[in-house]
Amino acid sequence: MRVATLLAVGLMLTTGSVSAAFAVESDTAQTDGADRASTAGPAPDGGTSDAAQTAMRPEPTPAVTPEVAPSPPAPAKADEAPAPAPASTEAAPANTAAPEQSAAPSAPADAAAPAHTADESTTAAHTIVPTNDLVYLPVSRYLQDNAKKALAGTDQADRQVLIQFYDSRVGSTLWVTKNGYNDAAKNLIATLKDADSWGLRAADFKIADLKAGPDGAFNLDDLTVAEARLSLAAMEYARDARGDRITDPSSQLGTYLDRKPVVLDRRTVIDSLATVPDKGAYLTALHPKHPQFIRLREKLLALRANAKAEEALKIPDGPILKPGTSNAQIAILHKRLKVAAATVTDDGKPADDTYYDKALAAAVVAYKESKGIQPANPSITATLRRSLNAGNDISDAKLVANMEEWRWMPDDLGKYYIMVNIPEFKVRVISDGEVIHEERIVSGRPDTQSPIFSEMMRTVVIQPRWSVPDSIKIKELLPSLRSGGDPLRRQGLVMERNGRKMDPYSVDWNRNDIRNFNVYQPPGGGNALGVVKFLFPNKHAVYLHDTPSKSLFNESTRAFSHGCMRVRNPVKLAEIILDKDKGWDQSMVQNLVAKGPEENEISLDHPIPVHVTYFTAWVDDSGEVQTFGDVYGHEKRINLALAGRWNQIVKADEKKVSPEDIPQGDGWGGDGFGSLFGSYDERDSRGRKKYDPGLGNFFKQVLGGF
Repeated sequence: MRVATLLAVGLMLTTGSVSAAFAVESDTAQTDGADRASTAGPAPDGGTSDAAQTAMRPEPTPAVTPEVAPSPPAPAKADEAPAPAPASTEAAPANTAAPEQSAAPSAPADAAAPAHTADESTTAAHTIVPTNDLVYLPVSRYLQDNAKKALAGTDQADRQVLIQFYDSRVGSTLWVTKNGYNDAAKNLIATLKDADSWGLRAADFKIADLKAGPDGAFNLDDLTVAEARLSLAAMEYARDARGDRITDPSSQLGTYLDRKPVVLDRRTVIDSLATVPDKGAYLTALHPKHPQFIRLREKLLALRANAKAEEALKIPDGPILKPGTSNAQIAILHKRLKVAAATVTDDGKPADDTYYDKALAAAVVAYKESKGIQPANPSITATLRRSLNAGNDISDAKLVANMEEWRWMPDDLGKYYIMVNIPEFKVRVISDGEVIHEERIVSGRPDTQSPIFSEMMRTVVIQPRWSVPDSIKIKELLPSLRSGGDPLRRQGLVMERNGRKMDPYSVDWNRNDIRNFNVYQPPGGGNALGVVKFLFPNKHAVYLHDTPSKSLFNESTRAFSHGCMRVRNPVKLAEIILDKDKGWDQSMVQNLVAKGPEENEISLDHPIPVHVTYFTAWVDDSGEVQTFGDVYGHEKRINLALAGRWNQIVKADEKKVSPEDIPQGDGWGGDGFGSLFGSYDERDSRGRKKYDPGLGNFFKQVLGGF
């Protein structure tokens, strides 16, 4: 009888309008709520534990087609964590108002699971357990009919999945009963309304305000709208938690931001919501688990709660203050740097917190050194005040933008990985969550940026050489050679054919194809790549490497290269990597650098994830927020996108430079290499030009530089 009723319901919902929705009451009251609890499955696989893939974009979770089980769902375990679950192999129960309940021992078997029939079209109905609260509504029809009307602002893929989902349930609802929202809905709504605390916007999730009529009953049309809207809101939250508010940063913000959110399979999400006991906990578990994301969220909550107190810690403008003096600003500085005030002055007189004591002076010097403020002395200057206030002036938008970037990171960064944070100009080696090595880098200029992406380091090259590409051989070297010029010798280039060195003057360049000859810059003191480079193959053709020009590492803002990232002490980095990968000690690596063969490519047995990031806010182990300049403007672009101001975004797209784009100089010998092989092309932070010898400028313009 129940099966016949369910089939009749399905037929009417397929052909009827919203107003044809109706409630069905069970004649078996004892099953009410008995089988609503279900077991939460394992956490969704947003990433992979495979070391060869952790640095890459995680593969999207494959679509899961739920299968109808012949028996009711297993009862929830009391100690089960409310983690996100993949699609259940059992179709969703109609109502999850009491997730803590387990199946009643006395419930008849046929009340929990109607008997199977040979007709496969009835399998969806078999898992819908009739209860006093069970409601069948034409949700699928509502989603279809209003796609271009009331639901025009919702995600099309979400709607399609929900149509399939509700069809498979014969219209049985998840969130509403004939008496309004059920307990599961109230749990979910509380999570949606708390979205702001996770860096999302609660206002983005449209929740219908259900109200009973004068007779105390709820209109079935209103219930249909409420059911559909709440499912759509839950699906949107699941995507937003994974960073889908900016669906494709590379195309929407600029190709230098080579990251993309990996959202869970939509059917997995709604099937999981139908089965997990705690709907809200399932959604919040979709947010990143990275410690930095959690710390940033904590700071966001604290910032919003203590906005007035933070404002009081700003240091006002004033005179230069030195140790031994007293000033009201010193009291603020004690609080800002968390240094207890001395009780006596240097000469033994009583002192209060306005006295500039030795302990505070040491803290000021340490702060200046950490921020690269020169000279690193104890004087309280305008530069120090600006830095302190900037560090203290941590905006809501800055924290949210950095949280959003964490949503785009791989779930699994790797147990052992390298992180290059561009705004900080630092590279770090992390093992089991601990930083074991840190060094300064020089990154790309704002017009030739270092791209933001993740890949696997596979090779360390000691004493690298650089091979001139065919396009440059043809367009630059060949004309000079034909005219009797000497471009190779002057720039220390070497020519080979079939492994044998060649004298370029022994070749008739009017009859031979220069592309058949290998031209390269050998290792040595003038080699622009230095003594070691680290390769993590990527479409941007950038890498980490040494440089013979060390002076730029002393600058506080080190955005000077044309894309590649220069490391201040690359040999030390090589020692750490090769010790981890091959067990080589320091002396062995040093010997390879000093006496080893040229172009010594050392393949790593265990490729290492490399994450090039763009975090302008970082919470250190002491709980302090370190902030860095928005050198490329990505933070601004993210904030504009999150605010919906897409038309104000100036995208940062990579420049694809061809040989035709290389400017011709009148440099040495008139052979067109002046602008390629040597120039005063770089500038330090004061705008002074710096000479870049050798092939440096050429590499930068053609290959993304270094």
